[in-house]
Amino acid sequence: MRFGTRFHFMAAGLAALAAVALLALVPQPAHADQPNLSLTAPDVQLVTFHLATVDANATSAIALELPFPADVLGVQASARASTGTTPTLAVDVLEGGTTLLSAPIDVTAGSVTQGTLSDAVVADEAEVTVDLEVGGSSPEFSDVTIVLTLSRR
Repeated sequence: MRFGTRFHFMAAGLAALAAVALLALVPQPAHADQPNLSLTAPDVQLVTFHLATVDANATSAIALELPFPADVLGVQASARASTGTTPTLAVDVLEGGTTLLSAPIDVTAGSVTQGTLSDAVVADEAEVTVDLEVGGSSPEFSDVTIVLTLSRR
């Protein structure tokens, strides 16, 4: 009887595996509410910056020349962890020295914080920089990530 139970269990597993394999081979229709974007259509670009450790103020800690004009859809910042006594981290994103945010993003370790935009357009070949302001006693932030969400103009 014990052999029969194992055999039935194995047969049921093989039948389930065959059903999954059959579903993978049958073409599935595209969802109407999620159209594919054309390769020539303007699209959303995520520009991601990662800093392993931030422990001091830095003007233009990150700098790049954006190779296309863009609308800024959002700016977010996060840090995996922080140490020190009452550590603070403020992130500001600038275009040609002028901030894109209404106020710097105050980063709290372990969460993602969205910035509020005051300027949502970046010109072609504009220099985009990220300034960091660190406060507290012996502060250190680990795995700081800044993400710009852009749409090509």
